[in-house]
Amino acid sequence: MDINKLEKKLRKLSPREIFHQKDGQMSDYYQRLDTITINKEHVYVFDNLIPEGQHFSVIKHTRFVPVPLHIHSFIELNYIYSGNCAQIIAKRKVELQQGQICLIDTAVPHSIETTGKDDIIINVLIHKDYFAKKFLSGNFDGGIVYDFVLNALSNRQTHNQYIVFNNHQDEQIRTTLQHIIYETYYPEIGSHKIIEHLIAILFTQLVREFDYETNKITKQSKLKMKDILMIIEQDYLSITLPKLAEALNYTPTYISSFIKKETGKTFSELVLELKLEYASVLITNTEKPIYVCAEEAGFSNITYFYQKFKKRFKHLPGEMMHKDS
Repeated sequence: MDINKLEKKLRKLSPREIFHQKDGQMSDYYQRLDTITINKEHVYVFDNLIPEGQHFSVIKHTRFVPVPLHIHSFIELNYIYSGNCAQIIAKRKVELQQGQICLIDTAVPHSIETTGKDDIIINVLIHKDYFAKKFLSGNFDGGIVYDFVLNALSNRQTHNQYIVFNNHQDEQIRTTLQHIIYETYYPEIGSHKIIEHLIAILFTQLVREFDYETNKITKQSKLKMKDILMIIEQDYLSITLPKLAEALNYTPTYISSFIKKETGKTFSELVLELKLEYASVLITNTEKPIYVCAEEAGFSNITYFYQKFKKRFKHLPGEMMHKDS
């Protein structure tokens, strides 16, 4: 990784930044966005920043222009690569300095004040599905990051939380983020998969951080939901709703309703996603025929498998070798 090359790339003004540096006005882009009203305030809806079929996106914040009050359905991680940044999050002013990280929940109204030439902010936008797959299967236990993610995944909790990590000098976290940014700007074969794993490493590193500020963290239903997701992931090829309910000492009806309320998905949808992910791994990393991969992932109907695979990944199984997944 060439750090000097990365530094020059990040500090170079983009065409949009050159325009805003001269003009200083809000972009016409916002005229094309949907808006809603929250507490009598005009709020933009940012829901098109992660490419369709992907779980995350890494974007450099545009300097010299403010970002108006907005919400989104993904989790946002702001890393202050250099300089500083001031945001209004859930009606509170949050001042961020170089090296700090701010984690913002889904559906939290927030805005960003105008940044200057030396203010380099990297936004890592992460879909909720990424965490459902990566983190709630036991990768880490407890802690503020776990509570934050579980709350973000819930459709029942109030989404008004944020965390500011204050450890400015953590070289491991900075190096991980530099790798994420570098793979984004200078992609090679496998870069997307590398970034996916680096994001998991980053959040695992954040679990160790104890110097943080937060406005609110809820811990409701933590153990129940974690237990459900762990059982499903460990036995998704043969798990059934009655079997899951028996393991947890609840009725199938209650477990089904609970899963839907907490994740927004049905039991069957969660199991299907895991099967498709496993099939994708087999297709990508083995020489087995597609129909064999489908059977080993629990699909007996190859037509049904193709339909669900296309819907999930936006391409057919046979196209996997042509994609950086």
